[in-house]
Order: sequence, then structure tokens, then C-alpha cells
Amino acid sequence: MLWFFGAYTLVIGVYELLRTIPDSNSGLWLLIAAVAFLTAFAIAAAVLLRWGWWVPGGLAAALAVGVFPAAAIAFLTLIQVWPSDPFFEPLQRFSGWTFGVGLATALIGFLAWWLSRFSFVLAVAIGAVLVTSQLLTPCFDESPSADERVTMALVIGAILFVAGVFIDAFGRRREAFWFEVLGLFSIAGGLVYLTAEPGGDPDRGWIPMLIGGVILLVAAAPVRRASWAIYGVLGVYAAVVHYLVKELDEQRWPFALMLIVLAVLLFATGMAQHRYGRTWAQRFVRRPPPELGT
Repeated sequence: MLWFFGAYTLVIGVYELLRTIPDSNSGLWLLIAAVAFLTAFAIAAAVLLRWGWWVPGGLAAALAVGVFPAAAIAFLTLIQVWPSDPFFEPLQRFSGWTFGVGLATALIGFLAWWLSRFSFVLAVAIGAVLVTSQLLTPCFDESPSADERVTMALVIGAILFVAGVFIDAFGRRREAFWFEVLGLFSIAGGLVYLTAEPGGDPDRGWIPMLIGGVILLVAAAPVRRASWAIYGVLGVYAAVVHYLVKELDEQRWPFALMLIVLAVLLFATGMAQHRYGRTWAQRFVRRPPPELGT
């Protein structure tokens, strides 16, 4: 945990330091500093991994991926192709350069994972995919609406989640974890926005959240994924409590009684999954032959 916290703090410190570099000589000094950090992290990753320090070496690789956008933007600024309009908003107007930096960051992240085989690097790469998908949205409609952004988040989240399920089916559970978790995070973020969208129909978010939560809760034990159970219980609990508050007076006893019933049902579901989850997995979950996953 200390290694991870140190890595988070380090990348924040690097970007804060880069921000203080004067924007002179068309960004030359910023490019030199960014490339220096990128090179240092890449070398540190190679050395640490070679010496058997798997977690620090993998985190160094993730830091190299995290610093790559700064180096790419500094280079594009130096050659004067990066958008220089002070009023330019990349989430409102499409730019091939901003999209290209996001896409390149994701590709560098997947390459870094391939070289290090440290699964956390996938979190950085997939995070870049999520951000890049939002940079792509203005390509379909200039100044996209919130609904269009939510649609993109839901679609990309679903694609990542399905990809994670397939990767998991071939026994790559560490790698599948980040596809599933961040895919579900994107879907959850989109649904939460739909529940709170001003002037919109909140049921567009609550009903899919409830249905998806139930599916995740039921499937969590057979596939042995605690992350599915966490998203599932949060979705079910939030949706059920919403409808209870909507239909019942939260100051009276029926509301409190229904909360108790909900809690008991969740507790019983957990007991059933713990008791029968392995049996359900053997009966219902079919994985490809082991040789296909190698």
C-alpha cells in the first residue's frame, strides 16, 4: 500500500513541477523535463523488474505511462500543432491532436503492461481509454450534450466489461479485473448521472441500475468476483432505497421495516453465495480448455 500511495503522490508531484516550468522557447524546457522523467521511470522499471522488485518496477512502468501525455503535449507544442486557443475545450470541440495523445497513452499503457506484466498498468491504460472516448464524442456532434456523453460512457463501459469477462474466462483474472472494475465504474457513473439529470426521467437510471445490480449479485458467487458483488449490492441498495423513499414516508415505521427486510435479504444472499457459490460455479460456469488460454 505504501508503494501505491507513494506512486500516486509522485505522479502528482511531477505534474506540479512541470506546471511551474516557464513556457519559454516554445515549450522546449518542458519537453526536456517531461522526457527526462519519462526516461527515468522507464529505466527504473526495467532495473527494478530485472532485480525482482515486481511491484515497485510495475509502478515505475505505470508512472512512465502517466507522464507520457505531458511529454507528448510538450512535443506537439514545440512543433506548434497543439491547440493554442485559450478558449479551446477538448471535451466540446474535437481535435485530432488531443484524441491522438489519449489514444497513444492507452497504447503505450498496454505496451508497458505487455513488457512488465504488472496488471495495475492496465488500470492506467484503461483509464486513458475512458478519457479518450470522451475526447472522441465531439467528433460525432460538436458541443455534445450530457446525454451523448453518458451514452459514450455506457457504451465504452459495456465494451470494457464484456472484454474483461472474456479475458476472465481464459483464466487471466488479474488482467480481467481492471477491465471489469473500470468498465462497471463507467457504467455506474453514467447511470448515476441519469438518475440526477435535471429535467430528465430518473427511472432511466434507476431501473437499469436495479436490474444490473441484481444480475451482478447473482453472478458474483459463481464467477468468484467480489468486485461484481460490490457494484451489485450498491446498485440494488441505492435503487431500492430510492423507490422506498419515493413510495413510503421515511419518517414512519413501514419505511424502517422495509429497510430491515432489505438488509436481511442482502445478508441471506451473502450466506447463500458463500455456501453454494462454488457449487454454482461448477454447475453453471464453463471455461475454455486451459490450452486456449496459453
